[in-house]
Amino acid sequence: MKRSKAHNVYLCRQTLDIMIALKTCAGNSPYLPPSRYDADAPMSRATFNRVTYSVVEQAKQDGLPLEPFTVHDLRRTGSTLLNELGFNRDGIEKCLAHENGRSSRGVYNKAEYEVQRRHVMQEWADMIDAWIAGRTHVPTLCHRLCRWSRLIPLFDRSRLPF
Repeated sequence: MKRSKAHNVYLCRQTLDIMIALKTCAGNSPYLPPSRYDADAPMSRATFNRVTYSVVEQAKQDGLPLEPFTVHDLRRTGSTLLNELGFNRDGIEKCLAHENGRSSRGVYNKAEYEVQRRHVMQEWADMIDAWIAGRTHVPTLCHRLCRWSRLIPLFDRSRLPF
């Protein structure tokens, strides 16, 4: 990932379903999605930008007011909304592979926030699914849940003390 550091990405159920479908289409390529022209190369960044351009064009044809955006704009929007909802800031930053390397906190704090990151990603996907279906989804913040879940395997909520 950044500066050749490994970065664990915790996927929600919806993303796992998409990844399985992509793998079916990608054949033996080690990349999801692979390059259009070379299965041994990843899809180019330019392709992602063309996709966002196509989305904007389709929205305009459908009479929807959508301004042009980039993949990075999607990351910024996700970060902003998750922070406004009250999710753990450190977990959000870790999801985005942002490091605070120059401060003493960044030097000493090596937490991965795995439980919080898994929870944030699932809640985010559930919110998007609800928006697509025309519903609202009030996310569950994981302050108490995440604290106890490290001790209780597989989030067996029936065993939580509250």
